[in-house]
Amino acid sequence: MHGGPVSDEVRPTRTRRFWSRLAQFATAEAGEAPEPVPDQPPEHVLDLLRRLGVALCQAGEAVDRVGAILEDVAAAYDARHVRFFVLPTGVFVRLEVGDGATIDFAPGSAEQLRLDQVDALYRLIDEIRRREIGADAARARLDELLASTARFGPVMTILGSAVLTVGLGLILNPTASALPAYPVLGVLCGILAWLSLRSEALALILTVATAFTVSWAAFRFAGPLLDAPALDIVIPSLVTLLPGAALTIATIELSSGSIISGSTRLVFGLERLLLLTFGIAMGAQVAGLTTDPIADPEAIGRWGPWVGVLFLGIGHYLYASAPRRTLGWMLLTLYIAYGAQVLSGEVLGSLGSCFVAGAVIVPVAYAVQAQRNGPPAQVMFLPAFWLLVPGALG
Repeated sequence: MHGGPVSDEVRPTRTRRFWSRLAQFATAEAGEAPEPVPDQPPEHVLDLLRRLGVALCQAGEAVDRVGAILEDVAAAYDARHVRFFVLPTGVFVRLEVGDGATIDFAPGSAEQLRLDQVDALYRLIDEIRRREIGADAARARLDELLASTARFGPVMTILGSAVLTVGLGLILNPTASALPAYPVLGVLCGILAWLSLRSEALALILTVATAFTVSWAAFRFAGPLLDAPALDIVIPSLVTLLPGAALTIATIELSSGSIISGSTRLVFGLERLLLLTFGIAMGAQVAGLTTDPIADPEAIGRWGPWVGVLFLGIGHYLYASAPRRTLGWMLLTLYIAYGAQVLSGEVLGSLGSCFVAGAVIVPVAYAVQAQRNGPPAQVMFLPAFWLLVPGALG
């Protein structure tokens, strides 16, 4: 028997069983069972397992799910008595070899994978589950996808930041007066994010620097010129810095009993929000807060947020370098999630509606994955996190 995955403590088996059944539903294919992969050197399997674990954490997977996937990979290579200790900051793997055992560790990384890398990662895992690829070839593929460049260049990525900002602006603050500011500030955020990739010093202070620059521009120029509340302009403009995925995954992990990993992600998300708040306050102070009354801005209409979901999907597709032929699936998932929030909100209120949307997204994402050429569920999850509470929208 294989040893079960372990995150920061022994997990209830029902959680692993739930994710395993969803994965089996999404990856089930007709046909005969594949031929087994020839015996793989244990040290190669061990190295692949630890590196896959880190990559899955970078892809935004919860630690319970990482352990379940690694267990499938170990089974594909007939590795016996494997144990995993998964945290967002690193992965331990213990593999029994002969009369002894080997333990290895791979440190985690704060760098998140792009959506095209997430897609390639899960397709590689599916090939491993089907026993179509050996451990050495899988390690080479993993190295290749991690070193790959983004599908879209700097111009399209910055444009994606602008479109993403317009989308969230239409959802959070659908007013005609604020609309012209969203693409301008979105471009500004995209430029700063692009520069941070080339400057280590800027990367360390990116959150505060971007929040300060955007809030200063909003309070100093955009708000007075457009006669709109500056703070309503600032919040959607900082969407790319919001820890929506971290807060959502933290909630999932804490609910399933992964206390250490869930608490770690929660503290990270709250720290990011604190830095954003500090940058906004500093920018507003430097720009000079105005006390002049501002008339209530005119709302665009009830159709505004629905158009905002469209912009949100297109912007995320460009900004996160989503794989080809996934935009339609992404928009379908986003509209189902948002529609579930709106409809259930009429009865349960805003918080209850987000719970319903979160419950709806899971089976929808796996149903999309089960379709021919459907993207992996995680590619659908990550954009949808922006619409959830606790997430970017919250």
